[in-house]
Amino acid sequence: MKRVIGSAQIILSTLGLLSNPALDENGTFDIVPLQQLVVDEGSQINVFELLYVFHKFRNSLVKVCFFGDPKQLPPYGQEKAKTLKSVFDIKHLKSNSYFLNTQYRMPIPLGNIISTQVYESRLQSVHEIMDFSCVRFVNVARGTEVKSGSSWMNEAGVIVHLVRNYYRSKNFCIITPYDPQRAEIER
Repeated sequence: MKRVIGSAQIILSTLGLLSNPALDENGTFDIVPLQQLVVDEGSQINVFELLYVFHKFRNSLVKVCFFGDPKQLPPYGQEKAKTLKSVFDIKHLKSNSYFLNTQYRMPIPLGNIISTQVYESRLQSVHEIMDFSCVRFVNVARGTEVKSGSSWMNEAGVIVHLVRNYYRSKNFCIITPYDPQRAEIER
């Protein structure tokens, strides 16, 4: 394991892999003791998944930082087990949290809509696209959502029609929250 790790001081891993006894057996944490843990997409992790990691590294872990957005995806499985909580749901941790108030991914008009509707106008946008023509909302008057497995689909046909008409003349991106709908559009 020393040869594999070399002089690395940072290891990228999933929480599940950190819990794997094979890493203890091959001496990984003797070579690089886990002292600081950065957890990305923390809002999607059930706090119970963290308990084993915290217990396992209780003698070496000095600092933990969670990054995530509790207004986006909840802990995996919460749709079936409503009581699942993320670290962002724990009251005494909320006072130690910081709102990162700038997003760089979305064009400014779209970022402003999200800011107003989701983040009480606290989210700022920095992006090269500022023109409102970058966002189009299509009202599908008689659209209905249809259950597809454990997810949903709505008017994929309308989206496919728009793509067929505009893909040669416009540069665009389709955002859908539903995996089955994305798969249908790709198909």
